[in-house]
Amino acid sequence: MEIIKDIRNELFKRRELVLEVESNKNPGFQETKNKISKELGFPEENADVYCIKGSFGSHKFIVNANIYDSKEILDNMKKLEVTRKQKRESSKIDDKS
Repeated sequence: MEIIKDIRNELFKRRELVLEVESNKNPGFQETKNKISKELGFPEENADVYCIKGSFGSHKFIVNANIYDSKEILDNMKKLEVTRKQKRESSKIDDKS
C-alpha cells in the first residue's frame, strides 16, 4: 500500500487520503478499511472508505478514504450527506411549486 496524497482538513477534522493498493481481486470496502487502519494505526471505526477504482487487468486499485478524529465526527458527517434519491425527491418538490 502506497500513500499518494495525504491532506489534513482542519475544518472537518479529518485526514483525506488517496492510496494505491495492490490486490489479486477487487478489494471490498470493509477489507480496505481494515488494511488501512492496521497499516496507519488508528481505530477502524474512524475511517470512511468511499471510493475504490481499478482498471481492467490491473492489480492496482486507487482508494479514496477519510480518517476522522473521532467516531462522533464521522457520524455527524454521514448525517449531512445527501443521497441521490433525496436529491431527486427534493427537485421534484421544487418543480411542483
